Amino acid sequence: MTSLARPALLPQCPSCVRRVTRLGLAVWSPLQQVRNKSKAAKEAERNIIVKLLHDTPRFGRAGTYIPINRAMMRNRWFPARIADYVPAVQLKQLKVQGVEIGRDASFGADLLEEEEEGFADGLLQQQQQQQYVRPIEIELLSAQRTAELIDTFVPSTIDFARQPIEQDRPEPSKRHGASAAADIYNLAQNALKEKTKAAGGTAIYGSVSSADIVATIKGALAHNDEAARVLLSEGDVNFITGHEEGDTTRVKQLGVFQVAIQVPGAEEPLTRNIRIRAKAETTT
Repeated sequence: MTSLARPALLPQCPSCVRRVTRLGLAVWSPLQQVRNKSKAAKEAERNIIVKLLHDTPRFGRAGTYIPINRAMMRNRWFPARIADYVPAVQLKQLKVQGVEIGRDASFGADLLEEEEEGFADGLLQQQQQQQYVRPIEIELLSAQRTAELIDTFVPSTIDFARQPIEQDRPEPSKRHGASAAADIYNLAQNALKEKTKAAGGTAIYGSVSSADIVATIKGALAHNDEAARVLLSEGDVNFITGHEEGDTTRVKQLGVFQVAIQVPGAEEPLTRNIRIRAKAETTT
């Protein structure tokens, strides 16, 4: 009777089964050693041997056989007739005859360096010339001509419109919780009204300053090419009448006042009238 027990020579554990299986597979799949190609071998496959038709710096003289990249030969050297292809039969003869095949990197290097230096110097000089921007030369007007242009294009009376401060408005009742800043503002407005009333004028919100007058004069001069070149600053304009004591740069009331326009370099200033009207008042 045949026994149903496992043969004694068969592996009895999973690890032994895996080991025996790996040994069996190793017999059918022997390892193959693969060697990578060297850099020189790869470069030799990419290059071909050509014959130089002209002296080529850093490559060699005309008639020399050198290795060159296939793409460079196909795209640049052969179309430009720098080199020519060498047939396979001729290449075998050259190897039998022992003809030297190689590139001479030192050939023409000095001449090429001189050309590169000359090219670099020329390029640097060209860049410097391009970077140089000639400054714009503006011919300044004389003081006499400046005064003539201002006298011609600026009217004798310059109008401004400002909002007047009501004189007879009843004092607002004191509100509970009013801020200290509001109280200070009301006191300043009342002081300004009293001061202007004593001077016989009507106070306005804000003022008409030298800067406002200079801006208006420049706007009148801008319509003429020559007059637009007139140089005038805020310090050249000062009020003669209507200003507060110690401050000739602004007026804070309605009325007609005079200003002096001192042209730099001129002996006598020009005078103009400044008329400050209420905004609600129509100009006739």
